Amino acid sequence: MGFFYSGGGERVALMQARLLRERGHKVKVFSSVVRWDKCYPDLLAEIAPERIIPKFPFYFPCRDASAMLASSLIPFRLRDIADCDVLVCQSQPSMWLGYRSNVLFGTPYVGYLHQLTTFIHKRPSYRGSWSTVADFRLLEALLGVFGRKLARQLDRLCHIRASRLLFNSLWTKKLFEREYGVTGEVCYPGIDIKKIPSQPKRERMVVTASRHVPWKRIDLAFQVLRRLQEPLPTLVVTGKETEHTPFLKQLASNLGLSRHVHFSGHLTDDELYRTFSRSKAYVQTSIYEPFGLGPVEAQSFGTPAVVWGDAGTKETVLDGETGFQAEPYDVDDFSSKLSLLLSDDTMWEAMSRNAQIWATSFDWESHIDLLEGALDEERR
Repeated sequence: MGFFYSGGGERVALMQARLLRERGHKVKVFSSVVRWDKCYPDLLAEIAPERIIPKFPFYFPCRDASAMLASSLIPFRLRDIADCDVLVCQSQPSMWLGYRSNVLFGTPYVGYLHQLTTFIHKRPSYRGSWSTVADFRLLEALLGVFGRKLARQLDRLCHIRASRLLFNSLWTKKLFEREYGVTGEVCYPGIDIKKIPSQPKRERMVVTASRHVPWKRIDLAFQVLRRLQEPLPTLVVTGKETEHTPFLKQLASNLGLSRHVHFSGHLTDDELYRTFSRSKAYVQTSIYEPFGLGPVEAQSFGTPAVVWGDAGTKETVLDGETGFQAEPYDVDDFSSKLSLLLSDDTMWEAMSRNAQIWATSFDWESHIDLLEGALDEERR
């Protein structure tokens, strides 16, 4: 896993390392990119991942993409990586490194897959472009030079040769079955069961917690908000600001929503948990989300969630019981369901209780039980 942003996939990889260590396993973590100040600094310091290639001594554009490419093409530490009982590979380029370790040193590798490899399987245009970041544009350009077809064949080979594949959702599993003819088991990510009690009195506030990038479609949450009846709730948009944040702020202004949209910036875990516990609802408007930890985390604080009834988020919310699944991708339907949560207190209270119970099924212990068992069966 590349550690350059505090996202759900990064948290899963770091938590797997922490919990396997707590169970007595010796776990080393290797990465092509380690940005100590941008990806869960406290957790990253605890896990202490090692770089696959030396850190570049000076800044230059696209250094993250360059590090990923260098790790794939000239992995200086491949022998160190392969010196273990079994590898856990978190998507690409980790799967390629697992394949090479297996071919050269006989090391078995298990893939924990968050989504199809983005640079090879392009997102539909209505999901939003992922190439606004210079590093991603470089990778896409290189694919254009060397050929997406060849990259797809190599990517498929990495997955076919894996000892075992684990998927973060049933939806992700079905995608790999369709695209590559490979299958495996679903191993849902875990969440920290709430440490802060839910507040009995909720504010007229809605929260979304997603990375500020185009494909998360935070802009659709603004479209939902402007369709609600007055008085409009406050929409809290959490997350560290990125190159995409100024666009989102300008859009909110253009829609006349500046007074109703609050960009909180990066929140610590405790601050995020308190925001969940103060909110009346959680919304997730990203399209084709492979899983999404946000709705599950919010529900653990008794905050019902509204999501699209499609992709991985469909597996995180019980429609009509712990929140709503809106018709994909009907903004008017999404808005009407959110309006129900904000206006019907009796229904909200029942959903809040159900949400807290439902969220406990996504615990870290179950996740690690499955992962540990798979690794024990596949190790050499």
